[in-house]
Amino acid sequence: MASIAEAHRKDALSLFLEQRVAEGFRIETRTDTHAIIAPAVERRSLLDVFRKPSEPAREVISVDVNGEVTASPAEPLRS
Repeated sequence: MASIAEAHRKDALSLFLEQRVAEGFRIETRTDTHAIIAPAVERRSLLDVFRKPSEPAREVISVDVNGEVTASPAEPLRS
């Protein structure tokens, strides 16, 4: 059975992720206290053929024991 603090952390993460998804992000992975998000696939234009490909800005989202949500840069995907 989850404690009240764990439930609070999970709810805080859910609320934050709902907001980010509404802003155009997608969730790559998620646990009760952590997630990795990335911008949703962007529409490409003809000019993108001439541009250097860029990695989307992935973020690690975490919630501390007080329910504070933090975002930090994630490692780039390895090929």
